[in-house]
Amino acid sequence: MLRWCSTLSLFLSLLLVAVPAQSEDGDGTLSQLRSDLSQGQLDVLLQRQDIVRLPASTLKPWIQPQPIDRFAITGFNENDHRFAARVRLHFPDGNISFLRLEGTPAKPYTVTDWYDYSSGLRLTALLEERRWLQSEDGKAFLSELGESPDGPSVATLAEGRPAALKLWLTQCLGNPCERIAAAHQLESEQPMIWLLRRAIASGDTDQYRQQHAALLAALGDDAYLWWLEGQYALEYQQCSWLVSPLRDAWRRHQDVLALADVALQCSLSHMPEQTAFGVALTQQLSVDTIMDSVAAFFAAHNRPVPESWHQWALTYSLPILPADQE
Repeated sequence: MLRWCSTLSLFLSLLLVAVPAQSEDGDGTLSQLRSDLSQGQLDVLLQRQDIVRLPASTLKPWIQPQPIDRFAITGFNENDHRFAARVRLHFPDGNISFLRLEGTPAKPYTVTDWYDYSSGLRLTALLEERRWLQSEDGKAFLSELGESPDGPSVATLAEGRPAALKLWLTQCLGNPCERIAAAHQLESEQPMIWLLRRAIASGDTDQYRQQHAALLAALGDDAYLWWLEGQYALEYQQCSWLVSPLRDAWRRHQDVLALADVALQCSLSHMPEQTAFGVALTQQLSVDTIMDSVAAFFAAHNRPVPESWHQWALTYSLPILPADQE
């Protein structure tokens, strides 16, 4: 999810105010982007956007602090006229967001478009609705979206306007109104994580394969995309058909402990007594660490650890003696 605490007010300010961008010395575009993200706030990126330019003094009243725990730039390309960056953001509460930024390289660089893979919101698409958003209906839509996002008038006012509907969905992700907003979205060929989550929740394997393939093409074989899928598989009890791909993904990303953990949890959910994946994990983790995760999983489900895991731990914890001491 694009984690803006006051999405409505932010976009209203972006669309109605324009001031010149400020200049500053900087390094290469990639170095500048890393430096901006290292400050731990999303509004630093928004200050670079060139769709409608705003200084920090204008942005500050509209955006509450958005702490970024850590980040990864998972893709970057640049020529003399443009750059594109793929960014993964990790937040302190454990949530993850994927963004695609496009812009113009300079000192400083400017962002000319911003795509949120969580909801499918693109800033330039919303900008195309600028005239409507300043109309009476547009203002009413923004007002209702802020005050009653689950009200019937929101859908009526935004009907037929994909960008406005995406703004509604972005505002509602993770909230009770998400179900209503999702039901009114128009078809789109863009990859979206909320569609992936919906497919996993419903067990719609065809839609899952479609969104999964589109997101892999857009984001690459990102370990944390697989981690998200594992979280959804656990949440919606779909490990029976996702556990094998999760295990395979871990084998390609053995340095990502979070993926190892979610793959193990999914294995335990699907086949609680089977210890084979525990054997594979010993390539990376100690038996004690694996058993801590196993014990935590069963404790969370108010179930005892199966005897097969106790026997496994005992077997794999035994020291291997030299042949002349056996």
